[in-house]
Amino acid sequence: MFKPFLFVFCCFSTCCCFAQSLQLSDSIPTTAVVNTIPEKIVKTEDHTSVKIYPNPAKNKISLQVQGFEPGIAQVKITDTKGKLCRQDNRLLTNGQEEIAMFLSLMPGIYFISINQKDKVVKKKLVIF
Repeated sequence: MFKPFLFVFCCFSTCCCFAQSLQLSDSIPTTAVVNTIPEKIVKTEDHTSVKIYPNPAKNKISLQVQGFEPGIAQVKITDTKGKLCRQDNRLLTNGQEEIAMFLSLMPGIYFISINQKDKVVKKKLVIF
């Protein structure tokens, strides 16, 4: 007895919701809907990049950084398990720099991420 009542109730409430949303959407002007996307999502032109060389490396790498703002950037090196191996804060003077790093890491695969405010760039590094 309860199952047929529940089925009828669900069908009725679904029809009412769709009918109500159709009535509401007809009365909303389309210009009010256009600017509902937040500004951070709309921004797609972000020209930040990081090049690592040599890759694979032994104990010294160079990071060629472009598109960052002058200021402090955080450089993190993590292994494949997510364990933090090294973390440095580097000063970028003009946004296009070359950062030299001396490493004493075991052979394997690592990930380098450079963070600055809302910009994050991640790259893979192989140590032999």
